[in-house]
Amino acid sequence: MATVDELAHLALQNCLEAPGSRRYLISVSGIPGSGMAQLQYGFAIACVIGMDGFHLSRKVLDSFPVSAEAHRRRGAPFTFDVKGLYQLVERLKEPVSSIFYAPSFDHAVKDPQCDDIAILPSQKLVIFEGNYLCFQPPDIPENVPEWSTLPSPLWSKIANLFDERWVLSTPLEVTTPRLALRHLEAGIVKSLNEGYERAHGSDKQNAEDIIRWRVGFDRMIPTLSLS
Repeated sequence: MATVDELAHLALQNCLEAPGSRRYLISVSGIPGSGMAQLQYGFAIACVIGMDGFHLSRKVLDSFPVSAEAHRRRGAPFTFDVKGLYQLVERLKEPVSSIFYAPSFDHAVKDPQCDDIAILPSQKLVIFEGNYLCFQPPDIPENVPEWSTLPSPLWSKIANLFDERWVLSTPLEVTTPRLALRHLEAGIVKSLNEGYERAHGSDKQNAEDIIRWRVGFDRMIPTLSLS
């Protein structure tokens, strides 16, 4: 069982060995409910950016020709601003010289908040956490429309930008009850039973895609503990 403190020490050690003129980027990914968001509480030495900030807003999902499916599947690859995520990670690969900003996610309004996280020049270690950061879907046309339910080919390019890719391996029997309770507490569902239905539906489908199309990684973390 790995603790957040142990992972923070490892990340810092690797960062210190990197060239001094640029940031060191690590992605931490896993299936929904695997505990990636816990990293923000233990990685005080780093800037931690959650992929949740790159959710497409509900207003944008409303504009999709398949809006009902987009809302039902919110959290699937096609419901993220993959272009914005790619552009940010790519900029952070440049030599450290200025402040960059990343969005966060406001759970009260259920939508992202633009430019809410400042990435300072002094923060050389940047951790990205999210489901699809080690993800390479099958080849699809480059000109896929923005509203398509197919995953963008940009996901593969994002995965290749990181200095290290870490993967949390958390079993479904652990993630499912976490997700059911999370959906209830967030007001996404009205009962715990509905939370389980969502966890066994869209969340499970996303988890299967994440595992099926996972690319090579540098470190597998079997279980994550806050202790």
